[in-house]
Amino acid sequence: MGNMSFGNLLWESVVKSWGGMLTFLSFGAALLVFYLTPKNTSVAINHVLPIFILLFFLAVVSLRAAWISFGYSKLILPKVIHVKEPPKAYKNAFALFLVKPTPLLSHDAIISVYYLEDGLEQLVGVGKVVNVQNDKKVQIVVTNDYDFGEKLNNLKRNSKDELDKLVIKSSVPSFILENVYNG
Repeated sequence: MGNMSFGNLLWESVVKSWGGMLTFLSFGAALLVFYLTPKNTSVAINHVLPIFILLFFLAVVSLRAAWISFGYSKLILPKVIHVKEPPKAYKNAFALFLVKPTPLLSHDAIISVYYLEDGLEQLVGVGKVVNVQNDKKVQIVVTNDYDFGEKLNNLKRNSKDELDKLVIKSSVPSFILENVYNG
C-alpha cells in the first residue's frame, strides 16, 4: 500500500469494477433499446437508458473508489512480535524488536517506543529500523533507553500481554531531535 493519487485511485476503481463487462453491457443495451423502441413512444427511452446505464457505471466506480480509500485508511501502528537481546553489531543498543510488516517503517527510519500503562502512552525509548526482512517484518534496535527500567527485562520474556503494551511510532518527539542538533 503506497501513496496513491486520486487519478490512480479512480483508474484502479474503473479497472476493478468490471469495467469491460459493464461497458460492453452498456453499449449492447443502448443499441438494443435504440433499435427495438417504437418511433412513436412519448419518452425517448433510447436516450434515457444509456444515461441510466452510464450513471450506474459511475456509481459502481465511485463505490469501488470509496472502498479502496477505506482500505488505505486502515493503516494501524505496527505490533511487536518478539523482543530479544541486540546482536553484537549493535553493542550500545538495549534490545532488538521484531515488528509485524507495515508500510509505515522503512530501513534506517528513527522510531519512538511507548509503553501503554493505565491508559497512557509513556515514552520509554527511541530506536531505528535496521532491517526490513524478505517477509516484510521489521527489525528495530532500541538505541536510547528513556524509561524502560524493569519493563525491558519483562519484555524480553516475550509475554503477549507485555508485548501488547508496546506502541511503535514512526516519529520521535521534537525534544530528542533538538538534543541531537544542539549537541
